Amino acid sequence: MYDRSGNQKIETVSKRVNVTLPDSVFDDLEVWAEYQGRPTANLAAFLIELGVRQAKERSEFPEVKKQIPSPTAAEKTTNKRKPSQEK
Repeated sequence: MYDRSGNQKIETVSKRVNVTLPDSVFDDLEVWAEYQGRPTANLAAFLIELGVRQAKERSEFPEVKKQIPSPTAAEKTTNKRKPSQEK
């Protein structure tokens, strides 16, 4: 997919995660979010993102090596020869 300038556009997909917080932390987060006029979940997502970014900047984050994805089940079955095709 490309944008109007002809540059390749990278699509991102947000992921969902459930987080369990102590009542006091949730209450503080709710007050802070209300003060900023934003949803509590939005503030929580921002703070998690900020924490991960800061950990990376401080080299506290492990290096992640990109792996070649393994074939899906559908790809595995399509790549197999049927008995009638074998010699």
